[in-house]
Amino acid sequence: MLELGEVHPRDAGVLAALLLNRLTLRAGEAIYLPAGNLHLYLQGTAVEILANSDNILRCGLTPKHVDVPELLRVVDFGCGDMPVLTGEPGDIGAVYRTETPEFELSRIDWEASDRREVEVDGSGPEILLCTAGEVLLYDDEGTKVELRRGESVWRPASDPAVRARAVGDQFAQLFRATAGSCL
Repeated sequence: MLELGEVHPRDAGVLAALLLNRLTLRAGEAIYLPAGNLHLYLQGTAVEILANSDNILRCGLTPKHVDVPELLRVVDFGCGDMPVLTGEPGDIGAVYRTETPEFELSRIDWEASDRREVEVDGSGPEILLCTAGEVLLYDDEGTKVELRRGESVWRPASDPAVRARAVGDQFAQLFRATAGSCL
């Protein structure tokens, strides 16, 4: 509370943090939050993926508009378990399974000096996000895209499959957000 109060002085939204479950996630861990759940990040890097929505509401800790009546109307104040997801082995890496059909998130890791190629099938629209190291994406038509930490690429369903591999001899990580099973 003190840390949030120092960063966001005179913001009543700091008090909302008292209503939240505090979780500390390790690298590679995730949580799934259904609609209506308040959440915030205190520190670190997080990959957040949301279903299509036009109702992002803020409860504070931002200079943006805070619609308190609407927030109180839609927030789920119930208590419940918050299972930590570690990613299940999938075809090309770890897959974070959730109850939603709108999206799926997966992760591919390359340890230092790992030269393994991974085929990303391109069976639908996807976003590829590099969170560590550098990753090279390339296809049979000669198109190449190199992603560095913090960079991403949108791939429409019409794009051909690509192969991915780490560049250099450092740890590399690529997250892949796809449309899930709703297509």
